[in-house]
Amino acid sequence: MPPLASPPCYAEELDHGVQGAVPRDAQQARDVARWRRAERERLTTERKGLSVATRAHVSFLLCERLRALISDLTDGVQGRVIAGYWPIRGELDLRPLLREWRAAGAQLALPVVETRAAPLVFRQWTQGATLQRGEWSIPVPPASAAQVTPDIVLSPLVGWDAGGYRLGNGGGYYDRTLAAMSAPPLTIGVGLQAARLPTIFPQAHDIAMTWIVTEQGVQPTREPLK
Repeated sequence: MPPLASPPCYAEELDHGVQGAVPRDAQQARDVARWRRAERERLTTERKGLSVATRAHVSFLLCERLRALISDLTDGVQGRVIAGYWPIRGELDLRPLLREWRAAGAQLALPVVETRAAPLVFRQWTQGATLQRGEWSIPVPPASAAQVTPDIVLSPLVGWDAGGYRLGNGGGYYDRTLAAMSAPPLTIGVGLQAARLPTIFPQAHDIAMTWIVTEQGVQPTREPLK
């Protein structure tokens, strides 16, 4: 993959605090949004450009790292509600690991957009369930499936930075959802090591992941690890 892009030219004009760089005014907020769109397009294009074999290998490695992390953090997945995702746009495929966890007693869920620009809901994903097409034609459990509250949320990354902040697909759904939850779950951002950025220029609505995991393992962040 080509080297990561340099920070935008306005980087020195940003305030830097414990939560990262925050734009001083509305124009800089627009600049950050424009930069994010460009990086999102670049990184998504690079990810889609991976061969089928490479993506399968990287997905396998990521599942191995996730399995080890969850084993270290918990006394087992039995009885825990784990929210995964259905891979789109070249995202890494965690479904074999999710099915393994379900066989070990975990309850699986998938995120669903029921209302645009609102928090996601999580519907139970049971073995053998017939999925339906949801927003953007992403397969989701049917409306009859039980809504659940996840203990662990696996969130796909387009990009990420050392503070644990994620660059997603641009809808803001995960940030909006996590902000609305009364008891924050364990959040794990999952993606490519090559998608690491110097910063995503986090803003007030951005919520850092508890952990970032790539095919190379658990990545250190500036935030205290929990």
